[in-house]
Amino acid sequence: MGYHIYIFELSPISMDVRESVRTRPSILTAVSYIVMTSAVTGVGFLLTAPVPLIPGAIHWRVLAFLPCVFGILFGPIVGFLSGAIGNTFWAILGGYFNPATPIFDLVGVGLTGLIPGLFCKPEDSLSSKGLAKVTIISFISGVIMVPIVAIGFDWVGVAPFGPAVFFLAVSDLPPILIGTPIIVKAVTPALLKRGLLKWRL
Repeated sequence: MGYHIYIFELSPISMDVRESVRTRPSILTAVSYIVMTSAVTGVGFLLTAPVPLIPGAIHWRVLAFLPCVFGILFGPIVGFLSGAIGNTFWAILGGYFNPATPIFDLVGVGLTGLIPGLFCKPEDSLSSKGLAKVTIISFISGVIMVPIVAIGFDWVGVAPFGPAVFFLAVSDLPPILIGTPIIVKAVTPALLKRGLLKWRL
């Protein structure tokens, strides 16, 4: 497994990060981060989704950007599992679990972590061009997620496909579009400075 060295400068703040070595984490580290990011996603969804758009099915999720952020910071696998497991955890705790949850919801929300993790890196948030890429890719992942989850809702009779697409878009796309670049830009410099982004999975 190769090591890659990235050399860059953090701006506009005058903080230099000279080398960041990226490799795969140990199994214990990977499992720890997957558990942590999934728990944060699940509890975050639960505590910040108070406004029902379709009661019992779709709630406005202020923190819908969490899988995107985790994917960008820690890699596509961590991103996917944080969304897939975290959303399932939220559905169980919130009483929204249905037969579509471990299939369509799991895949759809998981993709909002996988896709940004595949195409974006933490360093992208250090430039305006890179931040624009983070924003666009994360938004695209949300657009892909919406119809997948809506198919599941329609399949189990929770909500018809059309209304489900509309309300899922209202629920998740604005937080993903706005929140992902803000959070990634805010936390990346500190994490890089402390050497906490040395691996991706």
